[in-house]
Amino acid sequence: MALRFESIACDKATACNAAVGEGSVAGHFTVLVADDELNARDFLAKAVEKRLGCKLLVVSTGDEALALLERHAPDVVVADLAMPGVQGLELVAALRTRAPETSIVALTGHPDDFPFVDAVYAGADDFIRKPFAPAELEAKLVRLFRERDALRARQAAESKYRSLFELSMDGMLLVNAEDQIIVDANQAFRELSERTPEALVGVPVCELFDGVDRIRLEQWLAICAHSGKGTMADLTIACPSGRLAHVDVTATFIEVASQRIIFLSCKDVTEKIQFEQQLAEAAEKDALTGLFNKRSFQNRIEGAINRARDRSLALGLMFIDLDNFKACNDTHGHQVGDQLLVVVSDVIRKSVRATSDDGFRLGGDEFAVILMGADRENCAHVAERMRAEFQKIKNYGASMSIGVALYSEGQQAEMFIRHADEALYRAKNAGKNTVEIA
Repeated sequence: MALRFESIACDKATACNAAVGEGSVAGHFTVLVADDELNARDFLAKAVEKRLGCKLLVVSTGDEALALLERHAPDVVVADLAMPGVQGLELVAALRTRAPETSIVALTGHPDDFPFVDAVYAGADDFIRKPFAPAELEAKLVRLFRERDALRARQAAESKYRSLFELSMDGMLLVNAEDQIIVDANQAFRELSERTPEALVGVPVCELFDGVDRIRLEQWLAICAHSGKGTMADLTIACPSGRLAHVDVTATFIEVASQRIIFLSCKDVTEKIQFEQQLAEAAEKDALTGLFNKRSFQNRIEGAINRARDRSLALGLMFIDLDNFKACNDTHGHQVGDQLLVVVSDVIRKSVRATSDDGFRLGGDEFAVILMGADRENCAHVAERMRAEFQKIKNYGASMSIGVALYSEGQQAEMFIRHADEALYRAKNAGKNTVEIA
């Protein structure tokens, strides 16, 4: 199904039409007169050139008329159907083939031989029976001139609106409101969605969007159908490459040739969304180690306790402190100390499950780990593995003391944290480089 911009631009074009009528100038039109009778040609020339002021081309055979169309593109051909060479309905059909945009007026003094309807089916736009009054020809030409002016205005408007549509920096779609099938997409949307025109036209618009956004878009369009317009922020387009493009969408419902169309404007906000995500992540992450920071710990421990309580899951909390870290800094410098903290973060990441566990730097040389679904045995295993792994690397005389607490039903976050802190204190007092479980 195709939708032409000519239809959308029609209302605008109508207001711009140059009316051709009494007192107007038709000099910008060219008329080709084809008739083998000299008197008839003179009569036609007077009606066309002198009375209407049109540019005039004159030939006397059908063959000459067809040959002239190779060099000129007249607005109207007025052709007698009984001439030497190609003639009759064959001439009309040949004129229509050679000049599909030109208007054709068929002349004949033998209407029984060339019925009006047959001439129209062959490609004529109008028909005049000889003999005729000049006013009859003038009236028919004026009507054709008006139609051509209207057509040119529509084509100019169509070209303008097509350019605005195609060259817009925002992605734009035309969608059939009845079945929500895409009927057109501009270059910006094709690039944004990573799809060719063939992969877009004829496809339900909701299929382009990712997951739950398909349902959001369907529901939103149903609401917009009543008001005729609306805006929705941050919809996600699923691209063939796997990239997710984020867009803010504006919908406008318009009537085009008795058909309701949805005009969708899609503003690419992918960079904005990614930047906001980066800012949010930066606010939650420790700049040196990339682990979550102390602020994130306060939020996430509450969430972990809620999940453990609601789903009856085990939950472990681990506090880690580096032994002799101050001595390392004093002896080797803060740059080495920072490198050691990064090493600790790497050990934590390698020792926990990325999908369910979280690691934190609480400040200085203090770290924490939330172990979702981990019982006493699991927590002890992870803690010992981290401590042992840290001992294998270049640690500049530092070691790990680890305290572990296990969540018990009804326990508040404050008490849970205190138990882990007390376990760490016991590990430090037990000679360091050890693991204590509360």
